[in-house]
Order: sequence, then C-alpha cells, then structure tokens
Amino acid sequence: KREWQGRTQERLKIPMDIELIRALFASLRFTPTNSQKIAIYEILKDMEQSRPMSRLLEGDVGSGKTLVATAVMANVIRHGGQCALMVPTEVLAKQHVQSIGETLIHFYTYLQGKEGGTKMHHPTVALLTGSVPKREAEDVRMRLASGTVDLVIGTHALIQETVQFRDLKLVIVDEQHRFGVMQRQRLVEKGSPHFLSMTATPIPRTLALTAYGHHDLSVLLEKPGNRKPIQTKVVPSAGRKTVELFIDRQIEGGRQVFVICPLITESENEEMAEIKSVEQEAARLKVSFPRRCIAMLHGKMTPAEKEETMREFKAKRSDILVSTSVIEVGIDVPNASIIIIEGSERFGLAQLHQFRGRVGRDEHKSHCFLFTTTPEQSRSQRLKAMEMFHDGFKLAEIDLQIRGPGELYGLRQSGIPEFHLSGLLNPELVVRARRAAEKHLSKV
Repeated sequence: KREWQGRTQERLKIPMDIELIRALFASLRFTPTNSQKIAIYEILKDMEQSRPMSRLLEGDVGSGKTLVATAVMANVIRHGGQCALMVPTEVLAKQHVQSIGETLIHFYTYLQGKEGGTKMHHPTVALLTGSVPKREAEDVRMRLASGTVDLVIGTHALIQETVQFRDLKLVIVDEQHRFGVMQRQRLVEKGSPHFLSMTATPIPRTLALTAYGHHDLSVLLEKPGNRKPIQTKVVPSAGRKTVELFIDRQIEGGRQVFVICPLITESENEEMAEIKSVEQEAARLKVSFPRRCIAMLHGKMTPAEKEETMREFKAKRSDILVSTSVIEVGIDVPNASIIIIEGSERFGLAQLHQFRGRVGRDEHKSHCFLFTTTPEQSRSQRLKAMEMFHDGFKLAEIDLQIRGPGELYGLRQSGIPEFHLSGLLNPELVVRARRAAEKHLSKV
C-alpha cells in the first residue's frame, strides 16, 4: 500500500462537496441507506488527499454499490476531473451508461432548477467497448484526450494503449474478480488516479490483500427497501419435476425465470457429455413448458442480439431466459424471482453468489435452485455454504478456507500460500496486526 501511495500528486486533491452530495440525495426517488452514506463519506475523505486512494467497496448483490459510485463520480465531475468505470461485460456497460447517465443528467437538471446553491456543468457520459463502431470509438478517444468526456464506461477496451485521458482522477473497477491483476494495473498506469474496486464477493486474494492493508475497506451492510432473503436449495435430480411445477405456477403469477448452464452447445467430449448446455436445455424446456416463451443468451451471439434478448426479457415478452455466465454481473430484471443453476458444481462461490443476485431485486419472494451433474456433487462444501449463508463476506471467508488466498504479491488468484491461514480468518487479530504494522511503518 505504501508503494502504491508513495507518489503524491497535488492534482489528486478533490474537496468533498457536502452540499452537492446532499442535493444528489434530495434528487433521488428513494432514501440512501446509512451504509451508503458512510461509504460515500469514507471514499470522498480519501480523495481529499494528494496520494492515490486504494479502496475496496464490498456490498452484497443489490446493496446499492452503483449509487455510491455515482455520488463519488458526481463529486469528481463537479471539480473538473475525469472518471473511468470499467466493467466485465458489454451488456453491463450499456446498462450503466443508461442508468448512471440518467441519474447524473436528472441531478444536473435538478440543480439547474434550484435557486443558488451548488452547480455542476452538464455531465458527458461515453461508452467504449469492443463493439462500438470504429469511427465512434475514435471520436470517444479523441474527446477523452481533450477532456470533453467526464465519464467513460467500458470493458477491456478502456485499457488499450490508444486510450489517453486529459485529467483522469478516478478509476472504478466493478466486480474486480472478473479482471486479471495485469488488466487492473494497466488502467491504473493511465495517470495513477484514485482507485476504487467494487465487488459483491471478494475473491480470496482480495480478502487476503485487504487483511494485509493493500486496500482500505468500505462495507455496505444494508440493502435498500424491503428486499427479502433469497431461498437457496440444492435439488437432487429426483426433485426436478417438483421444481418445474413450482416454476410454472410462478410464471402464471407473472414472475420470470433465469436458467444458467455451463456450456453453450452440447460437448462432444465424453467426460463433458452429462453437462448441460444452453441450446440443449432450451430445447428441453420448450417441451416441458409448451405454453411459455423460452429465450437464449450466450457469448456466441452478437452484442446486438444479446441486447435485444435482454430488452425482450426485461419487457416480459419471454418467461424463461436460458443463459451462460454472461448474466453473472449486474443484470437488473426486478420481475425475475427464480434462478436455476445447472452444473452448479462447476462454478466458484463468487460466481454462484453473483448468479443468485440476479433475483431478489423486488419485493417478491425469490428462489435459487442448484442442480448438480451427479448426485455425489450435491454434497460439496461450496453448495452447502450457498444454502446456509447469504452474506458475501461470509462466503468469501469460506472460499478462502477452501481455496486459499493466492500469492499475495503474485498473479495467481487462488491456492494455499506458505503461511498458516487461521490467523487471516480472525478479524479481530487482523485489525490488531494491521494497526501494529501501520504504527511501526510510520516510524520507519
């Protein structure tokens, strides 16, 4: 952490505009949670310093991390800096451009209508992903270099060498366990800006680095509104018919369903023959649910096809969406209340927790059903943990025990390192050790 924050830059000092944040809250249609307010304060306090922030924002799926990011970015834009938000999928990037763009522009309009008080210039938000047409992408890059784009939201296209910023003050990486260590570093090298990482379930390496003080930590403990816990169950193959009857009743009541499969097409490999694929499962579900509309979503579809499929599902024109892991991060369909995960033994805890977070985004009671390829796999530690716990940090702790935290300074993201793990899982001990280390280093 000291190495990362070793280079101070006066340009990084961004004053915390309390009036601006109060006005943003007043412009919203809901009241932010106390956790969100505290996290925004902690992040903005860091950004008043001349050394680059390195903070991890941990909040369970649906706890409102996007609002925290939006508030922090509004403060940067108000003071003339540029922000970059990097997400793992194009679908999510487009969703964020729409939702964050709307929030910022609504806020700007709200400020314009107020007599006196804080003002902010009209925010400019741009999208930069691999599928953006070449001429459009060149225009975005040119505007980023000249400083006429305040916020760019994109995927890995943001870390290309051709992307240069005039005054990049803040980088936010959403769902950091989807990015490799080198990819994260490349974005940071574009001006050593403040760095905020957001995740719903930290990968073991992240948890270990947090314990070792590489990241400061903000945690969102509450969820907005009155969201109910998602009931999670590992289902034996004999229980499939019961689950399908339950699904049919839920669709009849107006709800929608996600079905996740590990593969796109059926594998020719004998060892993979039993593993469910999107195409195969969609065909089977059309027979099982003849009165329902079944849609498919996977990585081989073009961005336009994926966007159209998601738009149709959001508009309730399809009842069941059969998908690969492309829906893992951030997809928001409040009406979907059931998710079925086929071959659940093939996914890590972080992924399973993300999948589950695609439902439970409204007041309806939501369900997550985990199916395994063989009956023996249903007894795995990971799946039992999913049934028992809904808390992201608890699941990360269990994942840490099962997989190990990876090399603390290396590129591997899991595997037991050469020190004893038990101390890392004792939060009180970690905090005491960290304070002692900081005290010692301040004297060096």
